[in-house]
Amino acid sequence: MIAPRWWFDLQQYRERLQQYSDEELLDVYFHIHPVRYQSHYLCVLRELRRRGIKPQIAHRPFAGVRWDLPQWVSALGWLGRPRWGSRVAFGLLTLALAFLLTGLALVPIWLTLKLIRYLDPFTAFMLLMGMVWAWGLGVGLTWKAGARGGWVLLATLGGSASLWVFLHTQAFARLVEALRQPPAGGWGF
Repeated sequence: MIAPRWWFDLQQYRERLQQYSDEELLDVYFHIHPVRYQSHYLCVLRELRRRGIKPQIAHRPFAGVRWDLPQWVSALGWLGRPRWGSRVAFGLLTLALAFLLTGLALVPIWLTLKLIRYLDPFTAFMLLMGMVWAWGLGVGLTWKAGARGGWVLLATLGGSASLWVFLHTQAFARLVEALRQPPAGGWGF
């Protein structure tokens, strides 16, 4: 037999749980599979509620990165508590995030312009459209992160600053030069 008899009869299982100490009951709670043994898990939950025990789950500092700028500002501690400090921190974080995300989206375009030997006008036009998409991606992801309302203007300013930096590179000058050259022919009449 894989398990004792009391495991299969839920009434006996509930009675068995009532005999456990609080520590043993919490141990069962943290080690039972809630999907595979759903009815047993619910019995453990009922017993915990009956005793008034609320399990304390340990804080996991890097459980997952959430796109939530207000939560990031409140995590700053002393700076996130006063109203003016949280607004300044939120504004600076919005600017920096939009600048960084737009810059990261522009890196593949910059690398393409650096690595490609011959740049025709069609490819130059497509890369120019990619720059617009990179700007929109940076601002859009910042909006998704929580910069809503009037804060979108700061996100737009941060994305535009990153685009402005890209416009003053040698790669963009090469892109403009490729757009000015006449087409090589073959498609025109």
